[in-house]
Amino acid sequence: MVKETIIIAEVQESLNALKKQVEEKMGCTMRLPRDFNMLAKAVTDATSEHISTNTLKRLWGYIDGYSTSRRFTLNVLARYAGCRDWDDFCYNLSNTAASQIFDSHYIDSDTLQPGTRLTLRWHPERVVTIEYRGSNEYVVIESLNAKLTEGDTFKCQGFIPGQPLTINGLMHKGIDHPINYICGKQGGIKIDA
Repeated sequence: MVKETIIIAEVQESLNALKKQVEEKMGCTMRLPRDFNMLAKAVTDATSEHISTNTLKRLWGYIDGYSTSRRFTLNVLARYAGCRDWDDFCYNLSNTAASQIFDSHYIDSDTLQPGTRLTLRWHPERVVTIEYRGSNEYVVIESLNAKLTEGDTFKCQGFIPGQPLTINGLMHKGIDHPINYICGKQGGIKIDA
């Protein structure tokens, strides 16, 4: 059974990170009553779920005496911040570090044969199938819910499952020069070969 009430003191560090991410998305810090009114409206507009202005004020400490939170509230704020729910936000937060050593399977482009297809998946529900052309170059074959579109081409030396993917030299429809792009900033990419 999922715990419905969460004790703030036990999750304070994660909650502070969530509040910071919410404020970054809003483009302002929550200091005045009108800030909380705007946030309540923005959350409802983005998620179709409602959190009261007073609940937001209590979470941010604008109103005293708030020691617990409903999981629903944290889930909605996490969705507004771009995650599936509170647990997904915490998972992504715990897997974010300034640097890390990892032992993971690496797919090196030099070991692939031209014509090899890979399907890349990342949060939230992005799915892109690419085909290797040789010389570290790929073409997008299919795209679902992603900014990469069919026919886009890019360069990539390799892929590390569970890590974000940085694409160089992306040629995207409507842009007349190569650009850079990052896939899977939250939680990394999954690869189906």
